[in-house]
Amino acid sequence: MTIPYTDALIDDALTRAMEGFSNNPASPNEQVAPNAPEDTGATPDEDYSALQRALYGADYPGTDPTTAEDMAAWASWTRGLWDSRRESVQTHLHLVERNRLFRAGQQWISANGLGPWREPARPRDAARVVYNMIDKALDQRLQILVDQRPGFAVTPTTQDPDDKRKAQAQQLALEYQHDQQQMQRLAREAGFWAQTDGVSFWHLFWDADRGPWDERLGSRPGEKKPLGDIGCQTLRVEQVRVSPNATATQAPHWVVVREVISRAEAAFRYGVTGLDAADTTMLNGNQPTYSGAEGIGSWVLTQTTIGEGQRLRDEDVTERFTVYVAPHPDALPEGLHLIVVGDKVVFGPSPLLWNAIPVVAVRDGSSDPSYYPRPVMEQWIDHQMRINALLSKWVENIRVNAGGRFLTRPNAIATETFMGGVTSMIEIRGAGPMGESIQPVQGFSVGSDVKEAPALEKTAFEDASGWNAVSRGQVTGESGRAIIASREQLERVFSPAVNSLAQAYTDWCKVSMAAMAWGYDVPRALGAVGKGRPDLARAISSTDFDGQSDVKVEPSTLMPMPMAFRLYLLDNWLQTGVIDQKEYRRRQMFAIARDINTPDDDQEARAKRVADAIRMGSPAPDLRWQDNEAIHQDVLEREILLQDDLSPDIIAAAQERWMALANQAMQKQGGGAQPMAGNLPAGPSAASVPSLPPGQLPLAAGNPPIGVAPMMQQQAGGAPEAEVAAQQADILSRQS
Repeated sequence: MTIPYTDALIDDALTRAMEGFSNNPASPNEQVAPNAPEDTGATPDEDYSALQRALYGADYPGTDPTTAEDMAAWASWTRGLWDSRRESVQTHLHLVERNRLFRAGQQWISANGLGPWREPARPRDAARVVYNMIDKALDQRLQILVDQRPGFAVTPTTQDPDDKRKAQAQQLALEYQHDQQQMQRLAREAGFWAQTDGVSFWHLFWDADRGPWDERLGSRPGEKKPLGDIGCQTLRVEQVRVSPNATATQAPHWVVVREVISRAEAAFRYGVTGLDAADTTMLNGNQPTYSGAEGIGSWVLTQTTIGEGQRLRDEDVTERFTVYVAPHPDALPEGLHLIVVGDKVVFGPSPLLWNAIPVVAVRDGSSDPSYYPRPVMEQWIDHQMRINALLSKWVENIRVNAGGRFLTRPNAIATETFMGGVTSMIEIRGAGPMGESIQPVQGFSVGSDVKEAPALEKTAFEDASGWNAVSRGQVTGESGRAIIASREQLERVFSPAVNSLAQAYTDWCKVSMAAMAWGYDVPRALGAVGKGRPDLARAISSTDFDGQSDVKVEPSTLMPMPMAFRLYLLDNWLQTGVIDQKEYRRRQMFAIARDINTPDDDQEARAKRVADAIRMGSPAPDLRWQDNEAIHQDVLEREILLQDDLSPDIIAAAQERWMALANQAMQKQGGGAQPMAGNLPAGPSAASVPSLPPGQLPLAAGNPPIGVAPMMQQQAGGAPEAEVAAQQADILSRQS
C-alpha cells in the first residue's frame, strides 16, 4: 500500500530537480517564524530563562537551577500565580454571588460597588413578595439537558483497516468511560453550576484506585492491585483561574485549580505526604476559610447551596493547588504538572502527563465570548424583579383592604367589646347621629394596569427562558403543523445550551483518549465484554489510541425529544432495516429489553474474543463443539482474513482457525458424534492447509443439509444413482 506513495514522492523529487526547483523548500512554520532576536550579548541559557519568566512570572523557580530543586519556591510560585489573577475574576464572581442568591429565592438584594449583597431595610408597611420563576426555569432546563445520552462519533482519518479498527476501539472506549466516570451525574452537577456562574469545569485525573484488579501489579503471589483508570470531578468557577490569553475560543496557556479539602482527604489521597502537608498549614496558623479565600463570599454557599456550604463544617481543612502548564516549544516543551497541599509539593514538578491540560470548560450556552461568560439567566433577572415588585404592590393592597376601615372623628371611638366570641360592640363619643361620628370606608382593588403588567412580564420571562406551556407539556388540542412550529421554537431556545454541552463532551472525549493512550499500557477488557454487548468484545490498550481520529459528539443526540417519539423512530428503523435487533436492544432504554440475550449474540461475542486474541498474539480460546462455525468464520473474515495490513503470522493463525471451524462443520454435517473431552477437533497446522481455489473452500453457508450427508457418502462409495435418489426423496418427504 505504501509503495505507490513512495514512487510518487520519488517521481516528484526527480521532476523538481530536472526543472531546477529545490527539493528542500522552507516549511510553512519556517516561513511564518519570527525574526531572529537581536544580539544583546546574552547567552542561550539567559534567553531561555528570560522567556520562562515572561511566560510564567518573575518568581518562576525553573529559571534557576538552584531554585528548581527548592520545593518551597515551587509552592510559593503556585500561590503567587493564583493570586495574580484575583482582580481579573473579581467582578465576575461578584455577579455570580447575585445569581446564586436569585436562584435560591433571595431577590430583594443590592450592593454598593463590589461590596457584599444584602437586603436593604424594609419599610414597616411594605411587602416584599418573591415569586421565584428563575429556579423553576433553570431546573427544567437542566433536566432537559441531561435527559439524553451523548452520541459519540469517532471517524477514522483514512480508510485503512487498522485505522478503522482503532476508531471502533476508541468509540467503544469512550462509551465505557462515559459510564465508568459517571458522566451523567457529572453533567448534571456541572450544568447546575454553569447556569448561575456562566461556566463550570470538569477536572480529569488518573485515579490509582480505579480500574480492574490485576495480579501483575501485586508485590507477592496471589495479590491483586487495581490498574488505575480515569477519574473526573466538577469544579466551580471560583476554583479555577487561567492565563490572561484565555477566551471562549482560545485555550489557556496555564490553569490553576484551588480546592479547600479536609485533612482526612489529603491523607487519603496522598498518604503520609499529604498528612504532613496538611499539618504544616494548620500549624502555621494560616488555615484557610472555606470558600472565602477563593474570591467569593463564604456565606453565599451557606445560604444558597446549604449541602455544599456546610460540607466541611467543623473540619480541619487545608488548600490544594493543582497547576497545569501547556507545552511550549521553546520554554516548556513537555509542559508542567504540579500539586501543592498546604505549603508542600506532594507531586511534581513533572511533565504534563497526557500532553493536554485535563480541565474542560462546561458553558451554559451564553453568547458572551469571554472565558468566564455572563450566564443566560442574567437576561431574566429584570423580568423577575418587575414581577416581584408588581406582586408586592398587589399584596400591599390586599393587606390594606383585607380588614374593615372606618372614617371617624378624633377620639370618637371609646372602646370595643367582644361578646360571645362572635359579636363586637363599638362605643363612640359625641352627640348626634352615629353616621356623623363613624362611617365605613368602601374597599378598593388595585389598578387594572397593575393586574395586567405581571401577565405581560411573565410571558416575556417564559419566552426568554423557554419555561412555558409548550415545554411544560400543557399545550393540547392543536393541529400537527402548530405542534411542529411550537416544537421548532422550543428547540431554538434550548439549542445554545445543548450545543455548549455537546462541545464540552467533545473536549472531554479528546482528553479521555489522551489519558487512555497514556495509562492503558496493560491491555484490559472493557467491563461490558460478553455481557449482552457483543460489539464490545475486545481488549483495549494504549496502541488503540495511536494515530489520529476525528471525535465529535453530535448536538442532535442531546436535543430533547419526547420518549414516545423516540421509541417510534426506533421501531421505524427496525422495521425498515436501518438497524438490526441487536442494535435495537442496545438503543432501547428499558432494562426489560437490555436483558434480552440470544445465542447468536453470545456466539459473536466469543468469536470476537477469539479474533482479538489472535490479533494480539495471545492464546485463543479452545475450539468447542458448541461453536457456531458460520458466525465464527464470518467474524474471522471481517476482523482478520480480509485485512491487508496484518502480519502473515496473524493471517496464518486466523486461517488455521477458519479451517478448523470448517472441518468441525463438516463433521457435524456428516453425522459425527461430539468428541469426548480432551479430544476436541484440532485444525490442521498452517503448513498442512491445502492451497484451494476460493470457489472450492468449504464454506459453512455452502454445506449441504444434514439429511443429504449419507447419500453423499453412498455416492462416494459407488452406490447407484437411482437408489440414492429414491432414498433422498424418502428422507425429504419425512422431513416435510
